[in-house]
Parts: sequence; C-alpha cells; structure tokens
Amino acid sequence: MADKIGAIDAWAGCIGKQPNYQWPEEIRHIFRRYGTLEKLERGYSAEEMIADMDQWDVEICILTAFHFGSVNISNEMVSEIVNKYPRRFISSGTVDPCKKPMDVVREIERLVHDLGIRILRLEPYAYGDGMTYGAPPNQKIYWPIYIKCCELGVPVVIQVGHTGPLLPSECGRPIYLDEVALAFPELQIIGAHLGQPWHEEMMILAWKHPNLYIETSARSPRYWPKSFVEFIKTYGQDKAIWGTDYPLLSFERCMKEIDELGFPLPIRRKLLRENAVRAFNLKL
Repeated sequence: MADKIGAIDAWAGCIGKQPNYQWPEEIRHIFRRYGTLEKLERGYSAEEMIADMDQWDVEICILTAFHFGSVNISNEMVSEIVNKYPRRFISSGTVDPCKKPMDVVREIERLVHDLGIRILRLEPYAYGDGMTYGAPPNQKIYWPIYIKCCELGVPVVIQVGHTGPLLPSECGRPIYLDEVALAFPELQIIGAHLGQPWHEEMMILAWKHPNLYIETSARSPRYWPKSFVEFIKTYGQDKAIWGTDYPLLSFERCMKEIDELGFPLPIRRKLLRENAVRAFNLKL
C-alpha cells in the first residue's frame, strides 16, 4: 500500500478481551466459515484493534452495538470506547423497533444526546421469530425511527441481502429501501453487507436515490461480484462504502484484496474514505 488514504471502516466491532458471554451457534458458524472464529472467541482490546488499524492504514472504525441472544455489546460499551479514543472510533448504536414507538424514539434521543451516538444500525432479520419472517425496513414499526433520525441528522445503516446467521433472508431484499428512500429523502441510508444475492437491486437503488449508499462489510473484496466492481469504477463510484464487520474480515485481508482489484487511486479514495465521510456526515 504505497499511497496512504486513512481508510474509514463503516462497520466494525470491538468485543473486548475474553468476553463473558457465549456466542450463539448462529453467529459462530459464520466466523468458522471465514476462518476467524478463534479471534471472535478470544476477543481483543481496543488497543489491539488500533494497532491492527495502524498497520493497515485504517484511520477510523465505526463501532457498532450488537444484540443477539445472550450477546449484548451495548450502546454504553460502544460509547465508552469512543469517548476513550475519539480520533479512532465513531459510535453506531441500535434500538429495538418492536418496542412501543415513543419508547424507541426516546431511546434514540438518549443515545444521541447522552451517549454521543452518531449513527443508528438496524438488522431486519433480528425482528422476527427466527424461523419464518423478519421485519422488512418499509414496515410501519420503523417509521418513527426514520422520522427521529431525520430530525437529529442521524444516518441509518440497514442490513441488506442474505443473512449470515441461520435466519430468514427475505426481509433483507434491498427493494424495500426504495419506499424508505422516497418517503424520507432527508435521511442518509446505508445498505450494509452489499445485498447479495440481490446486489443488482441494491446497486440500482443506490444509483437512483441521492440519499442511499451501498456498503461492503462482511463481503470479501476478492469475491465481490464483477458487476459491483464495475459499479465502483464507473457509475456507482460515489455510492460505494468499504466495511469489514471486523473481526469477521481482517483489515489485512481486505486491503490486500482491494489492491488486487487494481482501482485507480481516486476511486480507491472514494471507496475507502471519501464516500463514508459524505454518507455519515463526518466532520474530520
């Protein structure tokens, strides 16, 4: 990597050293397939993560809260790390849209005003019964969230595509974001995890809507679809954002594989940094 960019990772986790919870098998099986299960279970400190970032030209990681089964990486935990290392991390929080709307809205206000959360993350597959359905992002349970995020200027990251966990994927169809982007043009929306196998759907929506972006976390650059690589190089060069879902994908693996794709430096800068700055309204 001859040219330093100061990359921004749009989706990463900091899970602590030797976490005191057991990851459920629905999550473990993904990391096992990626070859990173040991790192997930061993855990790592923020300081270890920063050292890894420094080695691979990653200036900032957007750390996200995560709730699944017995795992609770809370909004408070994320905020604490970000407050300790404000130049290296940005906080992304989460809420449960299945709760009463006013409770959810008040929680978003608390996250922003009390914890300094700057981005909200939603995972539609998590809001179902785990077997037959989730909650697509055009359902009414999300509408109060979108309204409040518009009021506060908080971008929303929404998982799209098939689920890594052994849960139904239909609610991850990118086409559901079409209605959301039309209803809330003021809302910055980032479709995370590329959207496969519906990536063509996600790409054209990102091209169509000024407020909609496509993000690559949990998808290895070596296996990005050819049409998506072409999207990055041409008509979608202002709409693609790099992410890892660290530790699922390592910085080393991503940077080496992005090098292999041979993007010109201006395109690489957009993918690794500039598009994230714009989409997340970052003041760096």
